[in-house]
Amino acid sequence: MIPNRGATVSSYLLIVNPVAGKGAGAARAERLRATLERSSAVELVATTGRGDATALARTRGPGYDRVVAIGGDGTLNEVLTGLMACGDSADSRPALGFLPGGTANVATRAFGFTTDPDRLAARLPDVRGRPVDVGIAELDGSKRPFLLWCGAGVDAVVIETLNATRTGHMGAAGLVMNAPGVLGSLARYESPPIRVEADDIAPRAATSVLLANVGTIAFGGSIHPEASPFDGRLDVVSSDGAGGLRALHLGWHMMTSSLTRARGVEHRTASAVTLTSDAPVPVQIDGEPVGRLPISVRLVPAAIRLLIPQDAG
Repeated sequence: MIPNRGATVSSYLLIVNPVAGKGAGAARAERLRATLERSSAVELVATTGRGDATALARTRGPGYDRVVAIGGDGTLNEVLTGLMACGDSADSRPALGFLPGGTANVATRAFGFTTDPDRLAARLPDVRGRPVDVGIAELDGSKRPFLLWCGAGVDAVVIETLNATRTGHMGAAGLVMNAPGVLGSLARYESPPIRVEADDIAPRAATSVLLANVGTIAFGGSIHPEASPFDGRLDVVSSDGAGGLRALHLGWHMMTSSLTRARGVEHRTASAVTLTSDAPVPVQIDGEPVGRLPISVRLVPAAIRLLIPQDAG
């Protein structure tokens, strides 16, 4: 019998992408399950394809106190998407946990998640869910939640190129290994202007835009050191210019300090943003290509309880 939400003993639904981390996800999931089930009701289910994690979280999640995604950032995003459909507030949705097992693991750096299943199992009983903000992106007639960041322009070109190779390396190693392809894609990208409408501020023009819920993103880079998923605001970082050299300039600042310190970069915060363009501009959400502009994004403050370490954030 599954305990009721709010009981002393929590119940867990573990959703694993078995091929994440070159197959390490399944082994990590089994170790986590074996330890948690000593004191809690636990169900472990595996995905078989794209979208499975969302469906599993949406249909089975309401029967559990906590749902733990096991895999990469894409798996975390899919589980988040499913859980957002399970209620209308953080208190009505199961809490969300994460055991990283992918290749980029942006969420690991952003929130301080542990990659050790034994350590996570030991800490989970004492970790209280902390409400975090969630972005809701609308494009092509559908809604897509995100926990990390959404980008249009240059960073979406990079991520689209890396996803097309799928060599198993998506972090900094993947960027280095696929540098020729990435640089070629950036050289071919024409950087069409993007119209940025944020809250009631006058519209601006840019060639690349990041809407960040966290300060750290892919490849270990930093967008803005003070960006926070607990402040009820999106950090809107836009840049001008075009070409491979401009992209390298922005990338250098992102990796060595923060993107907002680069020349020609503008930073502001907002609760709602709309991005449009007269030309095809790629878009990515939490490190996954999702289509082309236009896109509308709004931030939902304290939308879900995230099971993060007590010393993180």
